[in-house]
Amino acid sequence: MKNLLGCLLIVMSGFTACLGPMGPEGPPGKDATETQWTYVDFIVKENQWRLAGNPLEIGSYYYCVVDVPEITQDIYEEGLIFCNYRYIDDTGVDVQQTLPYTAYFMDVVNGSERPFSMHISYTTTPTVRTVSGTIEFRITFSDFYTGDKGPPASCNFRLTLVY
Repeated sequence: MKNLLGCLLIVMSGFTACLGPMGPEGPPGKDATETQWTYVDFIVKENQWRLAGNPLEIGSYYYCVVDVPEITQDIYEEGLIFCNYRYIDDTGVDVQQTLPYTAYFMDVVNGSERPFSMHISYTTTPTVRTVSGTIEFRITFSDFYTGDKGPPASCNFRLTLVY
């Protein structure tokens, strides 16, 4: 037991005996800059969506390329770009949903839903691709088939640029 206490005292004294003269000053750090946020709101209208592929082709999707001069090369390479889909929900509340966002739908035929045994449900997932000065939105359907669905309705988007 005395040996254990002796070892413990030696170890503890080693931690407290490291006092000495201060070393040289290190290199200067990067200048602190304040983080900046820019918000860009816009609407992609129904007639702006373009079809990639053919309507009956598996893998076809809708896209829209939007000029956003606020996305500078510096923001593109060194900043952050977040995109929200803005909509009014079923209760009338203004919602911002970060993309990608998945919405679920039921096909409707002749103004009414198909009988339960024939329901065909699918999802849409808007995604974002960006380069300096532009942003591309894509709407893909989970069944990979644009068929007779047509282009998406007008969509409100908000970009948040952090730099």
